[in-house]
Amino acid sequence: MNNIVAWRDSILCYRTIRPSTCLLIFLLLLIVEGCHILPGHWRPGWNQEWPAGQPVPDTAGSWKLTDLERKDGRFLALTISGGGSRAANFGAAVMLELRQRGLLEQVDVISGVSGGTLPAVYFGLGNKAGAFTEPAVREAFGYDFQSSWIRRWFLPHNIFRYWLSDFTRSDIMVQVFNNRLYHKASFADLQPRPKILVNATIHNDHTRFTFTDDRFAMLNSILATYHVANAVNASSAFPGAFQDVTLQKYVTPPQYLHLYDGGPIDNLGVQAIVEYVNRNILGTSLNKLFPNGCLIIVIDATPASEHPELNSGQSSRTAIDYFVDTNALDAMDAMLMESRRTLLARMGIPTNLQDQEMRGRLPVNDPNQCGCEVRHVALRQLLYAGESDNDTGLAERVTEIKTKFWIAEEEQADLFQAAKLIMKMMDDRKLLAESSLKVACEAAVQSKH
Repeated sequence: MNNIVAWRDSILCYRTIRPSTCLLIFLLLLIVEGCHILPGHWRPGWNQEWPAGQPVPDTAGSWKLTDLERKDGRFLALTISGGGSRAANFGAAVMLELRQRGLLEQVDVISGVSGGTLPAVYFGLGNKAGAFTEPAVREAFGYDFQSSWIRRWFLPHNIFRYWLSDFTRSDIMVQVFNNRLYHKASFADLQPRPKILVNATIHNDHTRFTFTDDRFAMLNSILATYHVANAVNASSAFPGAFQDVTLQKYVTPPQYLHLYDGGPIDNLGVQAIVEYVNRNILGTSLNKLFPNGCLIIVIDATPASEHPELNSGQSSRTAIDYFVDTNALDAMDAMLMESRRTLLARMGIPTNLQDQEMRGRLPVNDPNQCGCEVRHVALRQLLYAGESDNDTGLAERVTEIKTKFWIAEEEQADLFQAAKLIMKMMDDRKLLAESSLKVACEAAVQSKH
């Protein structure tokens, strides 16, 4: 009906106003009504319907506990925080350090948020994405995703779809992720182990959304055919720069979920690991499922909260601020700090020691009061570690890297060096030694006294 009105008004305009003015008015009407002009879904990442009653194929996006996770008797989880390319590079660098220590291949579940999902999914895809070696990882995550995204705004087919359909800026970033990292891989392409949990925020009710087979089944949809680039984009679609990513619930009439950046709910990715553990210890206990212990390594790329460079600048606007207001990202970083404090305190790390203490303990819903050991690997720990003999400014530099989807070569080198130093600190404190990975359940300790 709206299209008919537009055509009618254009005809009336032609009869009463100059043709050039009519043409301009008509084009404006087309733009305003654009999402109604082109029927159907023009967004390339739309989730697919799955027939009711048919079994849902398993993927690595799953809450299920299998023999792959239980075979060594220990549960080892990895969480990678948000923070754009800073988080992606720091997360990948720590993962490479864990590989050198023989731990990366033991990881059962990786939970990623925003920028932290980039290396999580890349690793989960195995050779379908690329080799997980330092040269390959540096090339993959050293890319300027942000400039590529902006350039693609001006491609003719993107301009057409952006103004005349439901295609958005988020879909343009999906193109970038697919072109550089994921090559249109779907969740079916993920290796069975480790499980990969990608976390976003539901705009509808401000709750966490984790991309799992069960969650898609609730939408009468299927995760196996869903492109991982769309999930990564949903997790990192910070408001102001990216539009929501939409998922359809296949009911009559249709319903929709709208997703954006997972950081506002949990920028460390810990909540998804807690849910995974709690779902699987129902009817049993943690020490029975995992007699050799439960360990969660939290990779935290939270930056410094101060910006002394602003003291001497008349304006904080940079070139990118002509397209996206980067102060919105800084405001989000500030809001995420309180959530970080709460989560780390829950893991037994006091607020005044959260940038110094590397060891914590995460309680779960266990009948014997068992919990998981936590190892907190944070960029901010360098600020309290004393100066490096080789580089006295490293701590300040890495914690002042802004949240953005590009990284300078020297910034990337600093992040990889930071990962090496922090993991050495952990080695020096023997926090990854076998004897430190299992703590007796509190109920068992109390019964002995």
